[in-house]
Amino acid sequence: MSIESYRVVRHRRTKAGGWDDVRALAAVVRYTRAGVRSVEQVRAFLARRGHAPDHVRRLLAVCRTRGLVDDGAAARLWAEQWARAGYAWAAIRLKLAAKGFVEPAIARAGEWIARASDDEARARLVAARRGGRARMSRRLAARGYEPDLIERVLGSAPDLLTESSRH
Repeated sequence: MSIESYRVVRHRRTKAGGWDDVRALAAVVRYTRAGVRSVEQVRAFLARRGHAPDHVRRLLAVCRTRGLVDDGAAARLWAEQWARAGYAWAAIRLKLAAKGFVEPAIARAGEWIARASDDEARARLVAARRGGRARMSRRLAARGYEPDLIERVLGSAPDLLTESSRH
């Protein structure tokens, strides 16, 4: 087969949506395999690769039906990870929004996290780690906890005072 005839065949297949879709879906599979992605992240990925907006919409519909992207599940997974790391819900909410998750998915992730634990319990877990009172206060503030909650948690942990006086 000559190069010219290959281009014609390739063009026909691309125009019909065959090879272009297969290659784009393969790229999305590789992209989502590298980490949990939101629909918005996949949309931006396809746009960066030069796909037209209508083609991106069609590909996203295929991805949703095949289970490659699911904002609800992805938001819940990210929220669970950050909750285990000791972040407050306010910080988790901001991180999810920054990753491009839509508000309904963020709200469902919040309901899921609220059933698992609350901010005070997560703050107590962070405060239980070694370090002085000032260090724990900075750590909790960096994770998005409110100042009154930080004071309440650290105020009820008298072992932090004795530990910080040893250093």
